[in-house]
Amino acid sequence: MAESSPETLKTAVQALSRVHAVEGPPGENGLRTVWHMGTDGAELMSQVDSDGRVRRQELTLLEDHYMWASGEGVRTGRVEPEGERARPAAAVVKADPQLVPHRLVRAAQAMGTYTGQDRYILHMQRVLALAREGLEMAGAGIILREAQRPSEPTLPSLEAPSPAPALAPAAPLRYVHGAPHPEAVTPPEARGSEGVIMLVVFGVGVVAGVLLLIWLL
Repeated sequence: MAESSPETLKTAVQALSRVHAVEGPPGENGLRTVWHMGTDGAELMSQVDSDGRVRRQELTLLEDHYMWASGEGVRTGRVEPEGERARPAAAVVKADPQLVPHRLVRAAQAMGTYTGQDRYILHMQRVLALAREGLEMAGAGIILREAQRPSEPTLPSLEAPSPAPALAPAAPLRYVHGAPHPEAVTPPEARGSEGVIMLVVFGVGVVAGVLLLIWLL
């Protein structure tokens, strides 16, 4: 069976919004059943407790089926006839082993077009919207974890420290042949003429002192 187009699903939802709900008496479990029977392949069944709280809902959109129960979440399924010539009333619902994301998104988009005030339809609309939001968040989390997952598991405390970058060898110093090396310390040069000069100066000083002493006397 081919999938119905998004426009066909929206049309079924709009037809569902125009019907009057039929409410049955409380059952053995104390829940009342409220039926919305659409004319274009949409049907909504809601079970409500004595306080008016919705406890369970089942939505049929053409060939797709959705089930929700308080505390259990949303499940998806498919409506299949028991035979090629079977009447629609003889169709059975086969639940999916796991939630089918594509099927859930189709229903959430179609139910999102409803703008009425029926509390039961609004409840199912919100249930599907929240389920779709959770599905998208879970998908984003998987993508994020895959992007952050290292190729090899490593621990920061076990990682080897990065080696220090090697320094480039210094260029050799160039100097003129015969000139002192820049790093060499030149010892003081001893000169013999300096001693002679000091003796001459000392002798002249002594003679001058003697002559000054004679003149004073």
